[in-house]
Amino acid sequence: MADKIKRTPLQSEIIRYIQEYIEENHLEAGDRLPSQGQLIQMMGVSRTSLREAMKTLEARQIIKVQNGKGIFVNENKDSAMLNLLDFAREKEKLLDTLEVRRVLEQEILRMVIHRAAPEEIQELGEITGELMGKFRRGEPQTAEDKKFHYTIYRLSHNQVMCHLISCISNIIDQFWEFPLDMEDPFLASLPLHEELYQAICEKNVKKAQAINEKLLNAIYQDIQNQR
Repeated sequence: MADKIKRTPLQSEIIRYIQEYIEENHLEAGDRLPSQGQLIQMMGVSRTSLREAMKTLEARQIIKVQNGKGIFVNENKDSAMLNLLDFAREKEKLLDTLEVRRVLEQEILRMVIHRAAPEEIQELGEITGELMGKFRRGEPQTAEDKKFHYTIYRLSHNQVMCHLISCISNIIDQFWEFPLDMEDPFLASLPLHEELYQAICEKNVKKAQAINEKLLNAIYQDIQNQR
């Protein structure tokens, strides 16, 4: 069996460990897995981290948790496990990308507020109007949402920052491509776009950064809740 996970585990590492345990011990549908307490000791992870992974495993029908009886392997484990590993990797990549966005966008907003010309702020306002109009009418607004953020990146007027965003744009773009098979993702974050635009108009850096933090937290929560 593999060594204990020595760092704070990502969800896919816990899932991969459990997959290896099932395969190496030739467990089939209906076979019992170790208890949560035993798994914590075996992997060297926290109860919270294991619980989150177990929720995903159960939601994806890899395991079946029966209160008072134990944890059991579910049917169709092989194909379901492969799909789950792909899901977990994509989820991790999105959460990692959000961490990068959180850092970069704080500084980008400061640059925009200090450097963007009035006509550029007006351009952002027109995009914001299109975005919020479609949102309130219940129409798809993915293209406008993406345009809103990339316009903010451009208005930083920092070539290195724009180049950096361009280098990771293939990853950032996933937020507007219905990741994790989400339907109408990140709706909770959309009203905050209008608030963010207003803060930029007010040239209030701290307010804009705080609103952007709320926006990214809403996206993070939507992704984290996907099973």
